Amino acid sequence: MYEMMAEYTLYPTNAEYIQVAKALIVKYPFLRDKEGNGFVTKLLIKFKAERAPLVSDSEVRKLKEKFGDTKQSRSTSASTSLCRKPASVAYETCVGENSTSVEAHVNVLQSEYQKKHPDISTVKDRMARTFSWRHREITEGMSVEDVVRNYPYLRTPDGFFDEIDRIHPSPSSFCHRFREGFARVLPNVLKLATAKQYTETRQNALAEDLPGIDLRAGLIFLPSIFREKIEHYITMKEEDPATPFPTIQLMENDWKTAIIRREHSVVKVDGMVVCQCTSLDEAFMTAFCMYFTFNITYPPHLKNTLTFLQRRIGNIVDEGDKPLPVTLLRTINLYIKSSCLKCTIAQSAHGGHSVSLN
Repeated sequence: MYEMMAEYTLYPTNAEYIQVAKALIVKYPFLRDKEGNGFVTKLLIKFKAERAPLVSDSEVRKLKEKFGDTKQSRSTSASTSLCRKPASVAYETCVGENSTSVEAHVNVLQSEYQKKHPDISTVKDRMARTFSWRHREITEGMSVEDVVRNYPYLRTPDGFFDEIDRIHPSPSSFCHRFREGFARVLPNVLKLATAKQYTETRQNALAEDLPGIDLRAGLIFLPSIFREKIEHYITMKEEDPATPFPTIQLMENDWKTAIIRREHSVVKVDGMVVCQCTSLDEAFMTAFCMYFTFNITYPPHLKNTLTFLQRRIGNIVDEGDKPLPVTLLRTINLYIKSSCLKCTIAQSAHGGHSVSLN
C-alpha cells in the first residue's frame, strides 16, 4: 500500500489513510477482524520512517522547513524512548464486536464528549464493550494521541481508574487500595521528609489543613526513599517534562506552595497534555494508571518508586513480573515495614489510638 500511495504523495492526509484502509478491507473482508484499525497506524509509521532520510526530496525538505526539522527530531526521539511492554495477555475481539461495531462505539464516545454533560452510563458501557479491542490496538502500537482521540473518556482521571480496574480486576477499586495502602506507609515517609519547605509549612498550618499537607508532602517525598528524583514524576508550572513518560505538571512554581494548597494540575505523556486533575493525589494515581493503560514500561529513573506503588500499594501483579529486587526489598523492609509494625504495636499499647512516633 505504501508504494502505491507514495506515487501520489509522501504526506497523505488522515482522511486518505482511512480511505485506503477501508478500501483494502472492502476488497479483502477477511482482513477486517485480523487487523482492525491497525492499518492506519502502520501506514503512518511506515510513511514517517520512509520520509526521515529523504532530505533531498523537495516535498519532504519543504515541509521539514515549514514545520521545523529540529522540533520534529526532538519529538521523534522522545516518542521512540516511550517503551511499550510486550503483550502479556492476548486480548481477543469481544464476542459480537468487529471493526465496524467498534467504529460505531467510538463514534458514540466522541459524540458524547462533544456534549457539555456526557452520559456517563453510556460512556462506561461503550468503554467496556471496546476494552479488548482497545488494548489490542495499544499493544500493537497505537499512539497515545490516537488512543485519547478515539476514546475521549481517557482524558479524565476516572477513565484511567476504570481502565486499570478492567486490566486488573479486584474486589476493591484501585483508588481504594491506593489510598488505604499509602495511608499505611505515610507516617514513615513523613518521618524521612526533613525538607525545610515541609517542616515550616506544617508548623504554620491550621489543624484542619494538616491531613492534606501530609498527604501531598508524602507523595512528593516518596521517590527520595528509593533514591529517585521527584522531578522525574512531577514538574513545576514553567518546566516542561524532560521525559515522554507520564509526568504531572503542577500549576505552581515552587514545592512549598504545592504542599500547602490543593491545586489543579495536568498529566502529560509523550509531550501532550492527556488530562487535567483537581488534586495532587488524583494526578499521582492518574499518572501511575497511564503506565498500564498505555502499556508503558517503567523508566529506569523511577522504576523502584513505581514498582513499590504497583506491588505494595496497589497490590497489582502483572503476568511475568519478576520477584522484587533485593535492594528494593531491603528499602521496603527498612523504612516501610518497620513503620507499619511500630504503628501497630503503638496503637495496641494505647487502646487502638494512633500515637506520634518519635
